[in-house]
Amino acid sequence: MGWMHESDTHVHEAALVAIFADGTQSCGSTMVDGVDYELVEVGRHQAADVAARASLPVRNRMAALGSDIALRPSAEIAGWVLSCDCASLSSSEVSTWTDPDQWTRVPSASLEDLTGHRVFAPDTDLDVNARPEVAEAAREVWRRKHLEPIDVDDEIRAAADARRNANAQLDAAVARARRLGRSWADIGAAVGMTRQSANERWRDRT
Repeated sequence: MGWMHESDTHVHEAALVAIFADGTQSCGSTMVDGVDYELVEVGRHQAADVAARASLPVRNRMAALGSDIALRPSAEIAGWVLSCDCASLSSSEVSTWTDPDQWTRVPSASLEDLTGHRVFAPDTDLDVNARPEVAEAAREVWRRKHLEPIDVDDEIRAAADARRNANAQLDAAVARARRLGRSWADIGAAVGMTRQSANERWRDRT
């Protein structure tokens, strides 16, 4: 994939992933006899059909895993989906986020509109992640739709943790003040509340 971001809980890696008209996604690419192909993972019953459309034999290197790998011409790419692998920092768990809005491949440069998720990619240059302007447009969507909500959640968790720690420190300080003979009026003044409020908050904790 292409772009990395680390949050408090996960490492995120995202890119535009090629997709075909029938919804099949690419899981890699290769070149055979000078022609670009996409690797697609399909079930055994679908593999022959995909191979027939691609006019190529099915590669059964993953048969032991219950799936097959077929090759489809990269020229058949219909568009791209913005996808992010989210790897947990505390375990081996990896989840995937996919933007529901597909990026459509258009047949000419004059029809390209990156804000509308329409991308021109000739058969000879289908690696849209390598185009800086396409990559930046996709990264902006990724940041806005996926990363910013996660970062806000991280900020909330961090603020909540800080508040719990501060409350614990305050409770300990008030308990020490009471052991030293300070009055509820003194403690209330230090905290910024009335004597009665201080007494009600900490009388059962000291």
